[in-house]
Amino acid sequence: MNAVLNRLLVPSSKELNNIKIIEGQTITLSNNIDLHYINAGTSEVLKLDLVCDGGIRNQTQNCIATATAAMLREGTKNKSAEQIAEELDFYGSYFQTHCTADDSTITLFCLKKHFASCIPYILDVINDSVFPENELNIYKKNGQQRLMVNKQRNSFLVRRLFYSSVFGEKSPYGTFSEPEDYDNISRENVANFFKYHYKNKVKYLLLSGSVDDSVIKASESVFKRLGKNILEKKGLLSNGKIHDKFFFDNKDTVQSAIRIGRRIVNRTHPDFRKLQILNMILGGYFGSRLMKNLREEKGLTYGIYSGMESYIDDGCFFIETEINNELRNQGIKEIYHEISLLRNELIGDSELNLAKNYLLGSFLRSIDGPFSLADRHKILVDFGFGYDYYYEFINMINQIKSVELRDLANQYLKEKDLSEIIVGKR
Repeated sequence: MNAVLNRLLVPSSKELNNIKIIEGQTITLSNNIDLHYINAGTSEVLKLDLVCDGGIRNQTQNCIATATAAMLREGTKNKSAEQIAEELDFYGSYFQTHCTADDSTITLFCLKKHFASCIPYILDVINDSVFPENELNIYKKNGQQRLMVNKQRNSFLVRRLFYSSVFGEKSPYGTFSEPEDYDNISRENVANFFKYHYKNKVKYLLLSGSVDDSVIKASESVFKRLGKNILEKKGLLSNGKIHDKFFFDNKDTVQSAIRIGRRIVNRTHPDFRKLQILNMILGGYFGSRLMKNLREEKGLTYGIYSGMESYIDDGCFFIETEINNELRNQGIKEIYHEISLLRNELIGDSELNLAKNYLLGSFLRSIDGPFSLADRHKILVDFGFGYDYYYEFINMINQIKSVELRDLANQYLKEKDLSEIIVGKR
């Protein structure tokens, strides 16, 4: 007879010590480009990432990096955008492009059996994109309209102001486009950026899914025609302000968007992984202190969270929420109160263990499936780590003590070091 499930009892938990990660492998193609690959999953599907130096950090004109990445989908010398889309669709495949502050990526999703037929399209895109004038004008018009709509949103404005404050307006992490920047985009500008950061140039290739020798051989056969990007690393300037308090008066709103935070170490620093646990307890999940205080107990906001972002050359910590204008000051006071508690009191064992288990569970979800594993592998490649980075992270989560977290809070979460940005009605 089956046992009756008692839903009043909390399920038992245990410490996770023996997490096994499917590790990626690396080979170097004949043209000296590294091909990283992860053979995982049970479906006959593949994802191919061509990672390039087309990120915002390498642009000399606002909007050019994102415009170039977007326009890669608009056709080549050999085929129109419609032809590429239709022919890839025939194979049940498609590609997309993505641009970040640090790099850019062309991604192909396809069935394994059609991989060899699909990758020549990607080679065509990275070699011979043409950026049609009409499509570029449509992109510019849509980009302007989208930006002007977004600039009416408090949450959008507060993030721009926050990043400009903590990183500085001369940093790619704190630089943002204005509507008039779209007017300055020309086909020649886009083509030049493409020439120096995409055409015959990639940083590395990343394959994930049902990868076997036939897939690797097909990759070598097609992508041996590419050149490796030997772009010299560009030094970045960060000139953000410490403890910058800024209020942007948006009269036509009943809610205030709030961001509090600072520049912080990135993944290359040993404190980063420990700070991830501290962040989890403060505002990193639904059971966090900020959620319990401001949402559950005081009803000041629908949601509040904190996070950490790691870029290649920088990083930041932030707390973000939206609160009614009339309750804004009370909410901010409670945020600083919770930060103060982390600096002055030890976290209890029960709360710490709950946060540890949640973080470990989140990590397990992040390595579930070949494409998720590829995202984790990309982090290792970008920051120069081996897989020990993740195993040490798991061990650190299990071993860290409350006193270490209190010391970290005193080092990194001093109120005098935090920027406070508010967008709302004064």
